[in-house]
Amino acid sequence: MKSKSILIDYKSHKDLKKLAKEHNRGIGQFTIEMIVYFRKTGTDPQVINGKSATEMIKAIDRRIVSFFKTQEADILYPMQNKIHENGVKTEQLLNQLIVELKRIFSKIKQNN
Repeated sequence: MKSKSILIDYKSHKDLKKLAKEHNRGIGQFTIEMIVYFRKTGTDPQVINGKSATEMIKAIDRRIVSFFKTQEADILYPMQNKIHENGVKTEQLLNQLIVELKRIFSKIKQNN
């Protein structure tokens, strides 16, 4: 594997070493994993600066709740209404079928 060096300030290097040690990894592997993490999550590291994990979780939670409410209103409620309407219609048709079958069986009995 080819490798490259990057220049970072002393404090950042010290922080990186500490973080990597806390997670039982070397700084190279830890840096690779950070890159993969930010790529996969789509998180912008600059947005994180100055925000606590709790604040970020609350923001994500609000977004998720908002997404679910939108899905509920746009998809689930209309689907539920359609299913209910179909159930009522099915019940009506089955009742009509039962009435018709009773009528047919009644005619068959009379003819025998």
